[in-house]
Amino acid sequence: MIVLLMSYSCAYESQNREKLESSFEDNFGFKPPESIKEIKLKNRGYFDFQVHYMSFTYDSNILEKIIAHDQPLNTVESNNVKFGNIIDELKEDAGLPRWFDLPNKNVDRIYYKNDFLDHTFSEYYLWIDKQTEMTYLYVHFFD
Repeated sequence: MIVLLMSYSCAYESQNREKLESSFEDNFGFKPPESIKEIKLKNRGYFDFQVHYMSFTYDSNILEKIIAHDQPLNTVESNNVKFGNIIDELKEDAGLPRWFDLPNKNVDRIYYKNDFLDHTFSEYYLWIDKQTEMTYLYVHFFD
């Protein structure tokens, strides 16, 4: 007897800024300005979960605009236990793109929110790596 297992899985990844302008706008409610030189994106899903990874050039004015758009956001500083817990949680994600740098000593704070979508579970993390001058967004949810 042969058993076929079928699963639903999809993934999309790009580093083409022009193609990703609409994804940036979908996430943050405005088109990326010229100061955002680089945008990277990976979306992946499997059955009932979706993960969204995005990275883009840091610009302090754009960060302020994103934070205002994505309220309410909490913050956690690098010297807090929750900061380490978030990093540990992110490390468990086996699908991280190679270009997606986890928070490290170059990150002072993480902006976050949980259960913000009409799903059974959702989490959002946003941080800036001061050394690479890149902003990172991680959104994960279950239906």
